[in-house]
Amino acid sequence: MVTVPLRILQTCFSHSWGGLEIHTLRAVSRLHQRGHEVWLACLPDSRLTHEAEYLGFNTLTLNVKGYVHPRLIMRMSKFLNDRKISVIHSQLSRDIATVVPAMLLSGKKAPVILSKRMGSYISKRDLFHRFTYKHVSCVLAISEVIRKNVIETTPMKPENVITLHEPVDTQRFDPDCSDRLRTRSGCDFTDDDFVIGFVGRFSPGKGHEDFLIALKLLKEKYRAIKAWIVGEASHGEEEYERKIHNLAQSAGLGDILRFSGFRKDIADVMYAFDLFAFPSHAEAFGAALVEAMAMERPVVSTNCDGVVDIIIDGVTGLYVNPHSPQELADAIGRLIENPALRRQMGIAGRKRVLTHFDERIHIERIETLYYSLLKNFDQHPSK
Repeated sequence: MVTVPLRILQTCFSHSWGGLEIHTLRAVSRLHQRGHEVWLACLPDSRLTHEAEYLGFNTLTLNVKGYVHPRLIMRMSKFLNDRKISVIHSQLSRDIATVVPAMLLSGKKAPVILSKRMGSYISKRDLFHRFTYKHVSCVLAISEVIRKNVIETTPMKPENVITLHEPVDTQRFDPDCSDRLRTRSGCDFTDDDFVIGFVGRFSPGKGHEDFLIALKLLKEKYRAIKAWIVGEASHGEEEYERKIHNLAQSAGLGDILRFSGFRKDIADVMYAFDLFAFPSHAEAFGAALVEAMAMERPVVSTNCDGVVDIIIDGVTGLYVNPHSPQELADAIGRLIENPALRRQMGIAGRKRVLTHFDERIHIERIETLYYSLLKNFDQHPSK
């Protein structure tokens, strides 16, 4: 494979802070580590921008909100020419409404790749979308359910829509490199506690309410259980976070439940759990599940959407139906009572991550795609 460094523009005009933005930052970091020149186009004063600049990455800040931005299109077009960008990779669908006109205005055509992490409930076959998607070389869907959705709702040809799951850094997420007791002590958990963990943004549909109901049921039966909810509200979701905190108190869970907000040491946090719960009502993929499995944690998850690409039911974890706190409690109880099965599932989970979701495999596939698309545009990477 050609290894000439590329000049890459990644775009993510999002003001939120969650899986999408974190994985965008990881993509910039991975490509930078591979020797490419990478810029990130993002919103001014967004959390993503602050994190990228803190890490020393190149940023292009444009206040792109909505779809029609003639002045910003001109600025991006000039940037593409000045920096001699050879590949554009958009991490958010609406970004291409700015990226495609900017690329065309620059006079130098370049492959545009779009990563899709969320499905669409509307058809995108109108004149505007036919124009923008005509200039998208490839769509990377994070799960099979998203791939099917893209094919059904956009003018993209099926052969140009590829499933590429979100990866995990298995060197960072390595159970042999984590101090379980030290992490637990930070939340006043002991080694004798059975800690049920939940990591996710405070967002309606993540299943926080179901998790709390399941905990109340489990508390009545298992005296040693504790629970740990990790995550924070994103932009505009603060009221939902307050609601969940209030529900936890009214359910009488204050003595067993800890909230700790956003954590950067998520690998250590995952390993401090005895079991990982994922009660989401709808999920395009479920990156937190992959991270938990990488740390050899057994998982109990709803069988929704893109999650089915991750877990093998009965092998790496257990499935329950969404909106079913009783099923969630029963499945967790089954694993509480069977330590051998927990250990077996944990080992199988990490093995599956190493073969299907490893970051090193993922970045090699991305690079191969970039170089392959450049050939179609008669570009040499060094031009």
